[in-house]
Amino acid sequence: MLGLGRTAIVMLVALSVVYICMFFYLRSGARMRLEEDWVHEGRPGDREAWIDERIAAKVSRIRVWLVVCVYVMPVIGLVAFVWLSN
Repeated sequence: MLGLGRTAIVMLVALSVVYICMFFYLRSGARMRLEEDWVHEGRPGDREAWIDERIAAKVSRIRVWLVVCVYVMPVIGLVAFVWLSN
């Protein structure tokens, strides 16, 4: 049982690093697409305010999707592996 606890802690740290890297990667991609939309549409006004307004909704969806994909699915996989191997 102690080995499982150590594995869970190492897995949590590794998954947190993956979560942070993926969050910044996906957020920068969304920001880049919004900047391209701004240029192609030729919008007047403050570009940063427009991008920040639009990216707020995307960031919340990115976070939910990443929590499910990065934390929930591997933990379910680990639990299934332990349950099936015992």
